[in-house]
Amino acid sequence: MRHPMGTTVGRRSALVGTAAAVTLALGGCGGGPLWSQACPAVGWINHVTVNVYGDSASVTSLAICDGETCARGPGDTAADMADLWYYVDRDGSTWSFDLGMSTPESVTVRAFGADEALLVESTISPEWVRVGGSEQCGGPHEGSIDLTI
Repeated sequence: MRHPMGTTVGRRSALVGTAAAVTLALGGCGGGPLWSQACPAVGWINHVTVNVYGDSASVTSLAICDGETCARGPGDTAADMADLWYYVDRDGSTWSFDLGMSTPESVTVRAFGADEALLVESTISPEWVRVGGSEQCGGPHEGSIDLTI
């Protein structure tokens, strides 16, 4: 027995309405439509500055380490580093390093003098601030460290 056309149209309309409601409901669980929750391809470099106080002029080299991963400047640059940690620049008493996508809770900073003597070593927690991206997808961070000689 054939159903009247109105019944078929009614069932299709109900099915489409139900599918739309389910899609909206599921999208609402993630905070918005499903297509707005996807993160773009990710990759960024986090930057940390080390502000040296006290006798900063006596520092000729500075190293920043997280466990076995270290960068030392001047010397370790992006071109000669297999890892993504590297020295960027020194501007007076402020030293700059890039740490790949890493935002370590603590790092060990070592300051060396002209004769390669260790002037000071300190384990410090950088103050990280996200400067791009989003809370959901992440993004680049900048951190700062104060080191007193």
